[in-house]
Amino acid sequence: MNGSDGDDDLYLPIGDEHPLWRQAELIARAPPRPAPGYITCPLAWLDRIRPLVHSVDQLIVLQLLYRRCLMRRSQTVALPNGELAARGIGRKIKYRLLARLEEAGAVTIEKQNGQALKVTLHWFP
Repeated sequence: MNGSDGDDDLYLPIGDEHPLWRQAELIARAPPRPAPGYITCPLAWLDRIRPLVHSVDQLIVLQLLYRRCLMRRSQTVALPNGELAARGIGRKIKYRLLARLEEAGAVTIEKQNGQALKVTLHWFP
């Protein structure tokens, strides 16, 4: 301890050592936000997630998740059922896909009572 007032409790790593700097760098390198009404993703990302997708609906869920990350410039976003239901996709499809993605290490899921799941997309961009 440097002093008796606990100054070292305020220590935060600087530069590349701090996780927020790493996340900021990742987001800064992200592709531009898609134009309104469009979904976009890199072909390399599409190739990486392809083995985990078993239907067109699951692919749409993933593309909407990726789009939300781009639009919010964050790897962690809410994935509400309403947005999917508007496209004819049921919540069970979303839950099955997210479970498979979590098992593969592609996402982390945070469940919140009564609210949309928060999904952290690890394979981004």
